[in-house]
Amino acid sequence: MALSNLKTLFKGMQGMGLEAALRAVQYKNNVRALNHRYARHTPHGKFQTPGRVAAVEQRSRSLIVQAERAYIEIHLISPEIIRVRMKTDANFTPPFSYAVDRIDWPPPTLLVNDNGPSVTIKTENILCRVHKNPYKLSFESLDGRAICEDAEGVSWRDHEIRWTRQLPQQEWCYGLGQRASTINQRGKRVSLWNADPLPGYPRDADPIYTSIPFYIGFQPDFSFGILWDNPARGYVDVGATKANEMSFEAEEGELRFYFFAGPTLQAVLKQYTSLTGRMVLPPLWALGFHQARWGYDSDAVYRKLAQEFRARQLPCDVLYFDIDYMDGYRSFTWDRTRFTLMPTLLGDLQKQGFKSVAILDPGIKTDPDYPTFQTGTREDVFLKYPDGKPVTAPVWPGNCHFPDFTSAKVRAWWAEQIPILTQAGFAGLWNDMNEPSPIAFQRGTTLPDYVVHDWDGAGQTHVGGGHNVYGMLMARASREGLQKQRPDKRPFVITRAAYAGAQRYASTWTGDNTATWEHLRLSLSMVLNAGLSGMAFTGPDIGGFAGDPDPELYIRWFQLGSMLPYFRVHSMMGTASHEPWAFGEKIEQIARNYLELRYRLLPYFYSAFAQCAHEGLPIVRPLLMYDPEDEELRGLDDVFMVGDSILIAPILEPGAEKRDLYLPKGVWYEYDTGKLIDGSRTVTAAAPLERMPIYIKAGRVIPMWPVMQYVGEKPIEESILRVYAGSGDTTFYEDAGEGLGYQRGEYRWSYFTCKFLPSGQFAIEWRRAGQYQPPFRQWRVEIVGISADPERVLLDGQSAPIWYYEGGVVEFAVQPFTEARIAGRGHAEPSRTLPRAPHR
Repeated sequence: MALSNLKTLFKGMQGMGLEAALRAVQYKNNVRALNHRYARHTPHGKFQTPGRVAAVEQRSRSLIVQAERAYIEIHLISPEIIRVRMKTDANFTPPFSYAVDRIDWPPPTLLVNDNGPSVTIKTENILCRVHKNPYKLSFESLDGRAICEDAEGVSWRDHEIRWTRQLPQQEWCYGLGQRASTINQRGKRVSLWNADPLPGYPRDADPIYTSIPFYIGFQPDFSFGILWDNPARGYVDVGATKANEMSFEAEEGELRFYFFAGPTLQAVLKQYTSLTGRMVLPPLWALGFHQARWGYDSDAVYRKLAQEFRARQLPCDVLYFDIDYMDGYRSFTWDRTRFTLMPTLLGDLQKQGFKSVAILDPGIKTDPDYPTFQTGTREDVFLKYPDGKPVTAPVWPGNCHFPDFTSAKVRAWWAEQIPILTQAGFAGLWNDMNEPSPIAFQRGTTLPDYVVHDWDGAGQTHVGGGHNVYGMLMARASREGLQKQRPDKRPFVITRAAYAGAQRYASTWTGDNTATWEHLRLSLSMVLNAGLSGMAFTGPDIGGFAGDPDPELYIRWFQLGSMLPYFRVHSMMGTASHEPWAFGEKIEQIARNYLELRYRLLPYFYSAFAQCAHEGLPIVRPLLMYDPEDEELRGLDDVFMVGDSILIAPILEPGAEKRDLYLPKGVWYEYDTGKLIDGSRTVTAAAPLERMPIYIKAGRVIPMWPVMQYVGEKPIEESILRVYAGSGDTTFYEDAGEGLGYQRGEYRWSYFTCKFLPSGQFAIEWRRAGQYQPPFRQWRVEIVGISADPERVLLDGQSAPIWYYEGGVVEFAVQPFTEARIAGRGHAEPSRTLPRAPHR
């Protein structure tokens, strides 16, 4: 037996027993044999380039460049988005893409100019220059500055393709998906090949679960984006091989990329998501706290878990059912011994305010008595090798076949299985192991890349098949199944594997991390990287999936997780319990405090989600998005912004009771104390175990709700507007939080402007737009940072009948107003605490 097989056998016997280990060895041997039979030969020789340009032809909104050895199409999608394709013939039919969502763009205005050595295409936003001898391409600002220039440019060798561009020294490099690294990708060579790195993946693990070939180049006065639209196995080399060059490579397929002209980082993200689609607003309950564990294995366990959360007054909205609930790990089943009456259990959990989410794996056990396998075989839904035999690989239930999610027929078949779960009472779906990931006890094991895929009728193979889009299309099928069953509800799907555009279908998480401080640090940078790649609704398994966190690590991770988009604790079978009460009373109380803070901030988080859904901006953002001109912010990934107004400085080192952080320009309030701090400098923040430093930008309005144990626990009678005195603008979004009424205009945007007037008064202007009317009619306004008892409070010119002043905070209850004025001085640290007494 080969040494590699012995290692696999040993690992498998340790982890899952002899039978699973033998299946893993058999699978690896089968793949080796198939590789010998079907794998492509290794390309040899030099890469070819197009050569000298012979002719240039304008076709409507495209320029067709005929060079010595290739044709290049430069197609204007919009004034800011340009698509470039290279082929060896001139047949540029409209391309098929799983990444691209929108194809109906109004024709842009363009000006083509042939000046001899080059041809330029100019729009109102960007200039694209085709150099003729030899063919090379550059993108320039309208005033002639080079933004993105070819090095070697486009090239090919046999079935391989490549595009190489210059990488200026001053360029910062962001995006490329959920990378387990810093946010600056410069100096890295990353794989584009979805793979399971297994629990405990190291920093810079590569490949990893997602492949999102979207890059943002940030230069001091210009940002731009590139989408390499090829899902084949590939690489992006960001100055790793040559410090001054960047290359996109793929083993096969068409050379096609999109250029996004920016010029700001925010504009690039808006342009990218306008092309690839944006996150659809999730149900409000999905923004609450989620609890999961591999090992919750019976009806009684879930009933006890729900009882503990409610008795301990720990807010929670979602409970997850990992593979333990299944009958022999078969998707679309449940164990009727341990979960005797699943619909009754889920109904009882729903009455207590818990939504239930079920895990689904794509592997369908090859069991002739298994209904899902029976229908899948009858309807011919499973992936095949080139010889027509079905792909078989071991997963949790044993040997499995895998649906071909690149087929519309197969996606519809998968969606038809969803009622098995929704009719039982499951509210959401958790797509796992969908790189796809056979169990072979080796990092990165997946299906061979010569597996044949339908490709929605195109019959593609030998381009990595549908590998990199597999997880995304499984999420699409799961979402479509939920939509069909519950057309009046918002679907909730979470996927481990993803490709560019997956944000249209699902949220994601950072995979099987480990209970270490290194993984705590990685979890933040991975969430930031995902957000800069269009996947904004994401978060880590708090506390680590594998391993046992000590109380300090757990609560520091919990504090961070409470401010991330996806807020979930999850852990592996065999580890210590990870529930908030498992670490003692002190940790439980700190966790309760941050749970309650999250639930108070739900309307603020929901506004950030709405901004993401409408504009494509991340929910949590690196500080460079706050002030791109500040060089100190460009590499920071240990602090972040939630939305536009809240800055979070998590504690990422053991034993730390304080930390240094660089505050961006402007004036900031410490959330806990109300103390004012000037930015553009490094400050030291106190951070005892119970405190994570949080800062609010002066001049912003933070909407808040009363604490609830779950979303919708009780009617909200009064909503809070906490105003931090200063000059600034805030946008706030409202809708019902569930259902699709918002798509029919049932929503409301509020626009706040805060400022100090020459008279010394502090003014709040409130403009509203939209049809939605919230169920509550009263607001409580709390203005932080008013240094003296106001002489009066004016609401639309009329004196307020009553207000309170205490410790620098003015408070009053109101109906919606157009302008409020506080006749007093603000913008100074409160210097005294006054008794809470009404002023009439």
